[in-house]
Amino acid sequence: MIEEVFRDLDRYDLGDSVLDVGTGFGVLLEYLVRRGVGRIVTVDVDPSALGAAKRRFRDLVEVGVLRAVFGRAEELPFGNGEFHSVVSLMALHHFSDVEAALREAQRVARRLVLFYDWTEAAAMRYNPHSPEELRARREEALRAAERLGYRWEMHELWYKLEKRKTA
Repeated sequence: MIEEVFRDLDRYDLGDSVLDVGTGFGVLLEYLVRRGVGRIVTVDVDPSALGAAKRRFRDLVEVGVLRAVFGRAEELPFGNGEFHSVVSLMALHHFSDVEAALREAQRVARRLVLFYDWTEAAAMRYNPHSPEELRARREEALRAAERLGYRWEMHELWYKLEKRKTA
């Protein structure tokens, strides 16, 4: 299933600097490294996720390609337009304020913002969340996305929110 999302991501020019919002198990980090992104920053509220990423990608941390930062999606500790792209993989349903997270991603991205998350069809198969919880979070995300001018796309197990920035 995640390979389908990565095939979708392959279509985009992410640029040389990418912010990963929601480190989790480091699946997106692994993908970004394989793609050869020159500067990757990952942000999460879970110190253990950040520590695991630093250990797993120690060589990249040491040479400055990867940086792991403690922070909330709703209050990103980065400057305006600091990254070419912001990408979040299956973390949106964890954010306390989805609209604030989408707004913050727009603020720190120069070109592109992509948020991928689970639909209710993925509940209890690919994650421990109930269908009702994922449906409610998806509906909240789509309402916020519409208010902020994001495009959205639905698939069976996942959906995507996309915002391209114009210069």
